[in-house]
Amino acid sequence: MEKPTKLPELVVLGLLNEKPRYGYEIKTVVDHVMSHIIDMTSGSLYYTLKKLREQDLIEESGIEKIGRRPERSIYKITTKGKDLLDRDLPGLVFPHARPFFPVDAALYFFQFLDRKATARRIQMRLHYLEMMRGYMGEFEKAYSSSAPEAHMFIIKHHREFNEMEAIFLKDMQTNLVGEKYELNDRDIAEIEREYEDVKSRLRYDTFLGAQNVAAVQ
Repeated sequence: MEKPTKLPELVVLGLLNEKPRYGYEIKTVVDHVMSHIIDMTSGSLYYTLKKLREQDLIEESGIEKIGRRPERSIYKITTKGKDLLDRDLPGLVFPHARPFFPVDAALYFFQFLDRKATARRIQMRLHYLEMMRGYMGEFEKAYSSSAPEAHMFIIKHHREFNEMEAIFLKDMQTNLVGEKYELNDRDIAEIEREYEDVKSRLRYDTFLGAQNVAAVQ
């Protein structure tokens, strides 16, 4: 049985299948266009590029020199890389691995949880999910006619997953924790910081896709 290709490798192959790119451009696209899909450090990215080159899945197509900036290698996908992408990209729709949720670990050790602290975290999460529900709804209304339909399904997936999580947390709050918590100003401020961080990574170019965004330097 073929070993499945890791997500970072498929992301890099997918971006190079769109067009040749240099390493920093890939990193910029990952950080500013795909941050709602994958979190990839610079070290992880350049390790992935090195690994893909060693496997002849990508190759250097040229060297670019702009002004006094250091030379940078431009990479393109190979025929072998395209074949691998065609083979493994569909597998992301039904990966042979189940997701792991941190809340499940908390539930496993539920007897050690402080009920009031748990009720607080649940209420904070519910408040955050409600804020995100409104924000994602705004995105769907604003960009559904201009962004690729498949990209809009990403936001639909996130929104519906958040709705499911809210239902679960309310059930947990009522039937397991048995306490409610009233948020204070400090709690609200913490939630809003998280909310603003997520908003900064969900922008218009996120849904247009990297191939439609002006080249980043």
